[in-house]
Amino acid sequence: MSEVFVSAVHPTIGRLYWVYTSNADCNYPDHYSLTDWSELATRFPKGWRDHDFLHWLYKSHISKVLQPDDTYSDYYVVEDEEANVYEQRFTGLLQGLHAKSGQTVEEFRQWVLRASWVDIPALQVVES
Repeated sequence: MSEVFVSAVHPTIGRLYWVYTSNADCNYPDHYSLTDWSELATRFPKGWRDHDFLHWLYKSHISKVLQPDDTYSDYYVVEDEEANVYEQRFTGLLQGLHAKSGQTVEEFRQWVLRASWVDIPALQVVES
């Protein structure tokens, strides 16, 4: 069965891919992010959008990647009402991508939410 990547093309960075890392064997929660390295991209079976679990997994990517309430998210919001501070930040893979984008945190976040995420054929691994 052939596999696909879920990706979109950012005007400055180029092609971005969804990444999902299962941490089922350790004490950390699963991790969702984006990358510009196809080698790290999550592979989905072709036709995955018709599979309930895989479709849910993809839909949860956006909310988990950009959910400030998730301690392990690559996006978080710092709010301190006493100091009158409100700051949005990225960490991990999103921090590097954001730096390359030249956008504000909110502009990059909005681009991710509005991007046209499409399936493209996954790279085939050739053993020598």
